[in-house]
Amino acid sequence: MAETDMTFRILEMYETFIQGKEIEKSSFCMEHGISNRTFDRDIEKIRIFLSETYSGHEVEYNPRRECYFIPGIRERKELSFLEASILIKILKGEKILEKNEFAGMVQSLQSVTERRDEKNIQQIIKKEFREYEEKVGRKAFLKLFGDLQKCIEERNIIRIKMKERGSNKLIGKYFCPVAIELLNPDFYLLGYKSEEDAQLIIFKLEEIESFQVTLRKYGEEVTQRYCYQEGQYLLKQIRKEEEKM
Repeated sequence: MAETDMTFRILEMYETFIQGKEIEKSSFCMEHGISNRTFDRDIEKIRIFLSETYSGHEVEYNPRRECYFIPGIRERKELSFLEASILIKILKGEKILEKNEFAGMVQSLQSVTERRDEKNIQQIIKKEFREYEEKVGRKAFLKLFGDLQKCIEERNIIRIKMKERGSNKLIGKYFCPVAIELLNPDFYLLGYKSEEDAQLIIFKLEEIESFQVTLRKYGEEVTQRYCYQEGQYLLKQIRKEEEKM
């Protein structure tokens, strides 16, 4: 019974945090009939969970308010029918995703749309999915995007494998990824050949066959070296060259 109580208590605590709310220690202990030490153990379990899932969040304590919270998380609000419809239209128009990925994404949007509009948004989803035309040759994108974004956040040096132009031979290149940017309709990975190299290099995501995470990490100064405006300028230059071909 004690274990069940603990599980319920921690789930309640976690749910409160992800809703963007605070937990005041003394009142929580009194409400649940637990000691300060038990409360501290519960908080530590949530901290370990957040760390091991690489969520990017952590529980903090506000001494002035004498409460615990997770910064950067706002109280969850449902999307209106208009907001969900616009996002679905944008996803459809960009043609970034495979059709199955598009279906999964719009289903996720449906799950956070106001319940009173559930039937209307279902009709929109069916129509847009039926009309969705993925870009010819588009590969599965979401997992690659997520894995690369994680490498950027953790400053991992990676080894990219891609086909050599004009042949099917795979070539490998070590790379320090610092950003993923969109220049419609394609996403690009930006970074540097090494920590010492200041020249920004760009790869189109759909041309990357695979990549491996090495045991090495690059320094914070490499991240700070990247300039968004420089990246956009280079992407536009690449687009101009592609249009000439």
